[in-house]
Amino acid sequence: MRILIYSLIILFDFFVSSTWLQHIAVGGIMPNTTLIILVSYALLRDDVEGTIMGFCAGLLYDIFFGRIIGMSAMLMMLTGFFVGKPFRDFFKDNYIAPIIMVAAATLAYELAYYILNFLLLGRTNIFRYLGMVILPSVAYNLILCIFIYRAIYAIDGIIFRREERKRGFMK
Repeated sequence: MRILIYSLIILFDFFVSSTWLQHIAVGGIMPNTTLIILVSYALLRDDVEGTIMGFCAGLLYDIFFGRIIGMSAMLMMLTGFFVGKPFRDFFKDNYIAPIIMVAAATLAYELAYYILNFLLLGRTNIFRYLGMVILPSVAYNLILCIFIYRAIYAIDGIIFRREERKRGFMK
């Protein structure tokens, strides 16, 4: 059930990203809501589920928006792993950890994307890219992180309670 619900969330996110979010782009910068959902999910679950969701969401992102198939899949897979690994036992109601992790994940993702996509092609103006794309992306993602994490947290709580009820009836 959890897989179906999160698959629908990711599909809905891609629908929204490819239609509505393009109209609220500031300076050509769109928020990476997929990354926010991935970080939220990896924080609430663990590194294994974050890795799997990151790969699937990244592959879908590559198919819809990417120029190179597999690059976002690899980056989001690594993001899901590294975000989920150290936070297995943190207080889930804490909103500071998701904000910090979304900022760090966005920064790392965008820097890695720049290195793999532009720097290797000879475009070496990293400071311009940092100021024009990376930092605005971090700011945009931080604003949306609060709302998206709360929604993912609520959905995950409903799923968790339902799974617990099923386990209780089966014993």
